[in-house]
Formats: sequence, C-alpha cells, structure tokens
Amino acid sequence: MDPEEGREKAEVTLEDDPSNKTMVQIDLLPQEILLDILSRLPITSLIYFKITSHAGYNLIADPRLPPMFRNRISDSNPCLILFNYNSPVSRQLYFLDSKGCGRRVRKIGAPQHSRVSNLVGSCNGLLCVSYPTVGGSFATHSLLIYNPFVRDAVRVPPANRFLNQSEVFGFGFHPRTGEFKVVRIVYYEKIMTVASLAADVEVVDEGFAPVYESMIQVFTVGTTEWRKKGAPPPQFTVGPPEALVEGSLHWVVVVEMGGGGPMFGILSFDLADEVFEEIPHPPCQRLMSHGYSLSVLNECLSAVGLVETGHFDIWVMKQHHVKESWVKQFSFDPYLPRGWPINTSCSVSRLPKIICALKNGEILLQYNNRSLVSHDPVENRFTTLQISGLPDQFQALPFLPSLFSAKATMNLQF
Repeated sequence: MDPEEGREKAEVTLEDDPSNKTMVQIDLLPQEILLDILSRLPITSLIYFKITSHAGYNLIADPRLPPMFRNRISDSNPCLILFNYNSPVSRQLYFLDSKGCGRRVRKIGAPQHSRVSNLVGSCNGLLCVSYPTVGGSFATHSLLIYNPFVRDAVRVPPANRFLNQSEVFGFGFHPRTGEFKVVRIVYYEKIMTVASLAADVEVVDEGFAPVYESMIQVFTVGTTEWRKKGAPPPQFTVGPPEALVEGSLHWVVVVEMGGGGPMFGILSFDLADEVFEEIPHPPCQRLMSHGYSLSVLNECLSAVGLVETGHFDIWVMKQHHVKESWVKQFSFDPYLPRGWPINTSCSVSRLPKIICALKNGEILLQYNNRSLVSHDPVENRFTTLQISGLPDQFQALPFLPSLFSAKATMNLQF
C-alpha cells in the first residue's frame, strides 16, 4: 500500500498582503512541527488559513495551538485595535498587526450583527464593546465581551435604565481574584416635588424639580446580574477610564479648585475590592495644575503632560500606589506629525496619548486621535507611521490577539 494513500494533501495560501502570497505545502510535516510553525504566524494569517482550507481548519482547532500562540505573542509588540468613532454611520473596528502585514489595517466585525457604538476596553485577548439599544422611553447601551478572531461572545445582561441618564463603562481583569469585571458609572435624573426638596420652605406652587444622582454598578463576568456599589466620589467626572494597571481602572480627576484654577489628581477603582481610591500623583506642579493623560507603559501606570519649557514629560509609577516610586522616565519636544498642515497647533495644545512601549525601546504615541507616531527616546527621533486604510479619527488600544474563545479565556490563569 502506498504510504501516501489516505493522507490529506493541502496546498494553502497564507495571505498577509494581496501582493505577497506564500505557498506552503503541509502534507508531509509532523503535526507538532506544523503547530510550532503556525504559532509563529500573525493571527490574520492563521484566520485566513482556517477559513480557506479544511486541513487548516482542523489544525487551527487543535487545542494545543492556542497556548503555544499565546506564549509566542507575549514576546512580540502588541497589536492594535482601532475604533473609528467619527460618525454614527461609519463607526468601525479595525485591527493592525504587529508583524508587518504591509502596514495596513483590516476591518473586524462584532458578533451577532451588533453595531458597535463604543470600544469600552481590551484585556487578555478580549474586547468589550457597547452597542445601542432602545426600550420604551429610555435609550441605553448593551455590552458584548468577545474575541474578535474566534467570534464567540459573552453577552452582559442589561443594567437598570434611568431618566436622562449618562453612563460610562470600564472593563478589566484582576489577577488576585482571576475575574473579569465590567464597571458602570451612571448619572441620572430623579424627579422629586419641590415640597419634598425643601419641606421647611414655603411653597406656593408645588411643582417638580430634577435631582441628579449617581451610582456605581459592577458586573462579574460569569454571573447573571449587576451589583450596586454606592455612588462615585464627588470629584469623579463622567469619562471612560484611561488605564488598567494591576487590576485597577484609573481616571484623571479634578481634586480641588484653587485660586489659580483646577488641581488634577488620580482616582482608581480596584476590581477586587470594588472601591475607589486616590492614587498619589506625579510630583510635578505643572502637571497638577495643567492636567495630564494616563496610560500603561511596561505594565506600570504612566502620565504624560506639558511642562513649562514646552516639552512633554512622561512619568512612570514603578510601584503601584507608592508615591515615591514616580520617576520622570522621558522628556521630548512637541512634534508635528507628517502630513499635518504647518500652521496646526494640535501637537502642542493637545497631549499625545501613550499607546504602548515597543520591544526596540521606542514608544508608540497617538496625536490628536489621528496619527500614530513612534518615538525613539535615545535619539529623540519621531517617525510618523504610514499605514494604509487608517481612519481619519480613531481610538487606539494595544491588544494581544488570542486563539482562545471568550468563555475559555475566563478560565485561564494570567
């Protein structure tokens, strides 16, 4: 009998770029070697392989591949998830691979034909997105947690809806509890009679007056309902969290109003203890009085702000919650991204956003929710990344792609 008889032979095209197709023959290689090769490929090539070949589908479905791929990808530069929020009609999620792929973005969809209205966050290979829902007289948002490359989803149950509500969500994972959680902070209008508001004041014409209240709600993924956790601190302002560090979501807030204007500080919400805490701010008076943005740099909380000299300083908190561990890591000049009009002032008047640190020591920045720029802090050199298909305005999040389903990810150890 021919030893080749009965063996499936497959010739597959792995397409990173339409102009660059590599043909690979996989019929003679042992399974272990095939899996090792696949674990080194970009996630987009793996998905293309999976959907264009029966043999590829079976290989990608091998339970040994997801952990192998996870170990490989953790040593690479993060990929990026981009969300084009420029208009309600054109809102779209995109993916930018870290392994080349011709420097172009790819569209990615949400499961179950949901129309994404906001990118809440990313964590451990999962995305949390919101999409609009309407019921009765109230408009609100529902949430999905999913892996965009496996496409299974965990649907978050709807939260309470209120009159004239304004809500913001945060998503994250706490390593101590091993739980994924969604935080909802909602401000809403509560109608009360004028008499009930001021019972000791004489009321001629008893009418109605709005009272604004707020509430924190927490949903633990894997459970069935939201839990109330009181009200946010009075200095909290409605806005999405800027950084997830050591299981805590972080915001920049106004902590006090002085004669010279507002003073800024940092609030965090611990996803294990489910409480707000004040985090020591960077020891820089200019940042306290003029504001700064938060990010994650090499797994540490970081802050970037404009100082008196016209430079941007990047501070890094080496040990979470420890005031003395703040270190001024980098300082760089204002930069005008390539292709911007010469007379634009956005590079100076708006803080660049730190996206992530790259393996070569450079820092990936985003300017004015538009351009992506790589900065070499040693040479003080900037490079505007030329990427095909980049939307005009977008939110950018670092993302480590995964082959684990959303439900399987909930049971992993991180």
